[in-house]
Amino acid sequence: MKKLIIAGLLFAACLFSVSAGDAAVLVDTGFSSDGNTYVFGQYGRTDKTFQGWAEIYTVDIQKNSFVPNEVFRTKPSAVTSGKSGREVYDALAAKSYFTLKKYACEKPAPDQVLYICGDENKAGTDEIVFKDFTGAAGSSATYHIRLVPTVEGSGAAAKSSFYITLVKENEKGEEVSRQKIGSPNVVRKGVTGYRIERICVNKAGTGLVFIIEKTVENSTGIDIRYMIEAVNVVK
Repeated sequence: MKKLIIAGLLFAACLFSVSAGDAAVLVDTGFSSDGNTYVFGQYGRTDKTFQGWAEIYTVDIQKNSFVPNEVFRTKPSAVTSGKSGREVYDALAAKSYFTLKKYACEKPAPDQVLYICGDENKAGTDEIVFKDFTGAAGSSATYHIRLVPTVEGSGAAAKSSFYITLVKENEKGEEVSRQKIGSPNVVRKGVTGYRIERICVNKAGTGLVFIIEKTVENSTGIDIRYMIEAVNVVK
């Protein structure tokens, strides 16, 4: 019996070493007061070296790009060794406070969160369908969303990209717009998977934000990171 227990523990340890990595914690700061900008952050601590890291991003929704000089990062290093990701993030947030306070960001209210992935087994390529009731006079629209990835190779040597298709239908089920979101020409090394974790809309109902979970493979294992795609919705 002891031999079986020891063998089981060794097997579990081997599995842990193969799948080791770190999963980022998402910080959803939210939309600016005018609804044109979105701020989010993430933080964590590296596996094995236990070095904290943190990142804060400012996204121009219309351009679907970062606002120049408003991306803040603290990379893992000897300076952050032994510090939690939260400690490092709080220090970075304090450093960026005076730059970002002009946006007066607010987290999305419950009615602004159009979709949350509640199924860990849901594939990143599965279609997402939801209704948005933020239209004029309480009118609703139905959205059909699909993430389309391209992945070449595997593991740390993989290269990938993706885009998102968005089809909007009116209350009669008629297609009123079709949009392609993202930058399929941007190739990311070591990223082997993408999944939409959350979709939010600004108060005016004009800007959509997609929070994307990335699976990143490297020499230390599998890391989970987040990124944003944003778009102004065609009315």
